[in-house]
Amino acid sequence: MSLTKYVVSAAALSMLLGTAAVAQTDEPATSIGCLHMQKKVSAALDANQQSTNYSTAKSQAQGAQNYCAQGMYKVGVDGYAKVLQLLGTN
Repeated sequence: MSLTKYVVSAAALSMLLGTAAVAQTDEPATSIGCLHMQKKVSAALDANQQSTNYSTAKSQAQGAQNYCAQGMYKVGVDGYAKVLQLLGTN
């Protein structure tokens, strides 16, 4: 396995473990839940560009979007919830 695959796998695992314990949302773990959370996160990122956690939140949002695109809706929705938590808008 290439180094890139290891890095991506490690990042995915850390995102999964980091969000499982703290992120909670009322959105369903479906494609619709992903779309709702994506809209909330997009607005939160736009409104909180000066946040000290902005870079981390933006990276987390990209990861959540990737999970949703792969059909891993629960991980994606939880990842989006973590973004809102990082930005203090949950």
